[in-house]
Amino acid sequence: MPSREFSLRVQDMFNEILVVEETIADLNFEMFSQNRQAVRAVLYSLAVVGEAVSSVVEELEAADPLTPWRQIRGMRNMVIHEYFQVDLEIVWQTTQLDLPTLKSSLQQILQVLETEEI
Repeated sequence: MPSREFSLRVQDMFNEILVVEETIADLNFEMFSQNRQAVRAVLYSLAVVGEAVSSVVEELEAADPLTPWRQIRGMRNMVIHEYFQVDLEIVWQTTQLDLPTLKSSLQQILQVLETEEI
C-alpha cells in the first residue's frame, strides 16, 4: 500500500507542474539553461512527479490509459540516477509540450475523484 493515498499523489503531481510553470514563466530556453536555480527547481519537480507516478502507476493507468505514465516515471529515473546525462533541451521540451498535457490529464482525474467523494 502506498504511503500516500492516490488522490494526494495526483494532487502532488499537479502542484509540481504549477511550480514548474511559475519557475519558467518568464524564461526562454537560453535563459532557462543558464539559470541553475531554475534548472534545479524543474528537475526536482520532475523527480517528484515521477516518484508520485511510481507509487500509483497502476491506478493512474486505470484512470487514464492514454497518458504515458511509465515514460514519466522514466524521466524521474533519468533525473535521479543518470543526472550527468540530462539533456536540458529535452527537459525544456517536456516543460513546453508534455507538462501542459499532463496537467490537463491530472485535472480530469482530480475532478473524477472529487465527484466520487461527494
